Amino acid sequence: MIDALLDDKDLDAAWQAATDIGADDQQWRTLADQVRPIRPADALGVYHRLAEPLTKETGNAIYEQLASLLLSIRDCHHRLDTREEFTTYLTALRAGQKRKRNLMRLLDQHGL
Repeated sequence: MIDALLDDKDLDAAWQAATDIGADDQQWRTLADQVRPIRPADALGVYHRLAEPLTKETGNAIYEQLASLLLSIRDCHHRLDTREEFTTYLTALRAGQKRKRNLMRLLDQHGL
């Protein structure tokens, strides 16, 4: 149902359906990506929820996913004019993940 609503670009109905009946992580990510320009605060919550478990994992594919989510989080903060909040979040994340050299390198490459 959620995928059909997303295909129809009925974002409000898709958001409501995801909230009411649930959605998998990929559906939430797609939904957040689509609502980010108009509902950055809602998208931000989804991105944070998806990023958190990735910080406990390792591997280059995980790091790519995390970097992508961080870019989306940064965009949301930019749209919300809360850049300082993002800087604080990213600084704490980098401090907690500093032993993951490949992740730090990837974040540097993305300007994060």
